[in-house]
Parts: sequence; structure tokens; C-alpha cells
Amino acid sequence: MKHLGLIVELVRREFAGRYQGSLGGMLWALIHPLFLLSIYTLVFGVVLKTRWEGGGGTFGYALYLFAGLIIFNAFSECLLKAPAMIVGNQNFVKKVVFPLEVLPLVSAIVALLHATIGIAVWLVCCIVLFGVPKATMLLFPLVFLAMLPLLLGVGWIFSALGVMLRDTGQVVAIISHVLLFVTPIFYSVDNIPEPLQSALALNPLTYLVGWIRGMLLVGAVPGVLEVTIYMVLSLAFAYGALCFFRRLRPLFADLI
Repeated sequence: MKHLGLIVELVRREFAGRYQGSLGGMLWALIHPLFLLSIYTLVFGVVLKTRWEGGGGTFGYALYLFAGLIIFNAFSECLLKAPAMIVGNQNFVKKVVFPLEVLPLVSAIVALLHATIGIAVWLVCCIVLFGVPKATMLLFPLVFLAMLPLLLGVGWIFSALGVMLRDTGQVVAIISHVLLFVTPIFYSVDNIPEPLQSALALNPLTYLVGWIRGMLLVGAVPGVLEVTIYMVLSLAFAYGALCFFRRLRPLFADLI
């Protein structure tokens, strides 16, 4: 890759910079998912007594819930950071030779690194509570690979819009909150009315959440045709977003 060295350095700086100077340091990368797992277990598993049809009681539902949150949090991280990505790096914009297109890629890689840490936390909790999980969990990188073009497309579109329209940050915050509830994280697709199932099928996160849960919890692997169609559509979306970004890029320097 042409800018591989630059991308690696930017990923290292962003990932390490997030925890630099804090007392917990890199431990926060583990504390954050553990905290979320504990809170959602308490609220939905203990207070609301929500259960997963696959069994396991409160802790089984906690793992079911957390598996979905791993996907959503990675997407939400890229979505929320995108509007300020170009505006917050004005020094890069002024450098004509700097490839601004790599910034959303850096953001996506960092988000997937955090998601990988989330998978590690999930695995440890599963082993402690229920024993060794299904061998299909080793296939989780395939879900991240399918997710990458989606994260890139979102990054390119909203980072460009963030320069053109400064209200973009407020809009994506609303979108993120809405997506949290229209993505089957707290519930199963099978438990909602049929018309709503068709609506959820339009949400690209629905498939990713279903795949990761199938791999981690029940030993299921998505069909080759299903994944292929998803990848083709996701890549087409990313390509269109990249073209949109490059079309607007000449305007960035004048608007920042």
C-alpha cells in the first residue's frame, strides 16, 4: 500500500494518544468494555430481567448483549468522530501532498482495534462463566473485514460534510442514538413483528450483529452468498463515498 507507513504511524499515535497522560493508561481500553458489560448486565439482566432465548440466564444475556455492542460501538466511534476529522486536522489540509483520504481509514482501524479488545474481554468472561466458547468465534475477523468498507464510507461522507456543514456533528449524534435502538442489540430480530423485521433488514448493522453473535454464541457461520452480497454492496458504498470525498476536497482549504 502506497501510504502504509503513514497509516501505521497515525494509527499508533491515535490509539496511544487516547490514553496518554491518564493514570490508567492502556488499561482504559479494557476498563471501558468491562464497565459497559457490567452496566448493561445490571440494567437489562437484573433490573428488567431480560433473557436470551439461547439460555444462560442473566450472564448469558449479558454476553449476547455485549457481542452486539462490540459492533455498534465500533460503528458509532467512526460515525461520531467523522464530522471533526478534517476540521480538527487543519495542518494536514494545508499540505497539498497529504492524503486526507487516509484519515477515515485510520479511524476505522482504531475502532476495529478497540472492537478486538472487546472480543478479548467477551472471551475471558465467557470462559469464566460458561467455559470455552464455540470454535467459530475464531472467524470474528471476517465480520470486521466485512465491516471495514462500511466504516470507511461513513468516514469519507461525514468528514467531508463536516467541513461543508458545521451542524453535521449534531446530526450524527442523533443518528447514533437512533441506530442504537433500530439495531437488534437489546433484542432479537425474531422477537419483533414481521413488518419491522423487513425494516431492520435495511440497516447494515443488523447483519453484522447477527453474524458476530452466531459465531460467538451458537457456532453459526453466515452463508457465502449472503456475505458476498453484503461485501459487494459495502464496497460500492465505500467507493461512492470516496468519490464524494474527493469531489469536495478542493473546497476544504477555503472553508477551514
